[in-house]
Amino acid sequence: MPCLGHALDILARIPLWKDGLDYRHGTSHRIGSYLNVHEGPHLISFRPHARNVPLQASMTVTDEPGYYEDGNFGIRLENVLIVKEADTKFNFGDKGYLSFEHIAWAPYQRKLIDLNLLMPEEISWLNAYHSTCREILAPYLDESEMAWLKKATEPISA
Repeated sequence: MPCLGHALDILARIPLWKDGLDYRHGTSHRIGSYLNVHEGPHLISFRPHARNVPLQASMTVTDEPGYYEDGNFGIRLENVLIVKEADTKFNFGDKGYLSFEHIAWAPYQRKLIDLNLLMPEEISWLNAYHSTCREILAPYLDESEMAWLKKATEPISA
């Protein structure tokens, strides 16, 4: 059964929908060429054409859920991902499963995160993400940049 971007968009919005909130843009789009970032054919969105092209391994996508209050503020986290074959314990129906892998790495600004809103597994995910950021970025940084990266990616305790 193909994985359509329309279905994933719904799943991404559930945490906001539970509180009667939403965002007015798609959850994801393809990484295009020549700055044409919204180049098709696949996307993760509420738009009707997100029902037409299933995601496949090796496709690139953004991950950019957000929330905005008109005239007040906006929040959007945006990462670049690649769709890949998932390494699952089982393969029910012999259909294969997909997952996402980050291909752009930057630490999240921790002082903008309200830790009281995070569940322990979300803190674990953030710590693992920051650890990978350090591992991937360290070979490219000088001493002062590395000092900044270490501070920006220190583990958060629950």
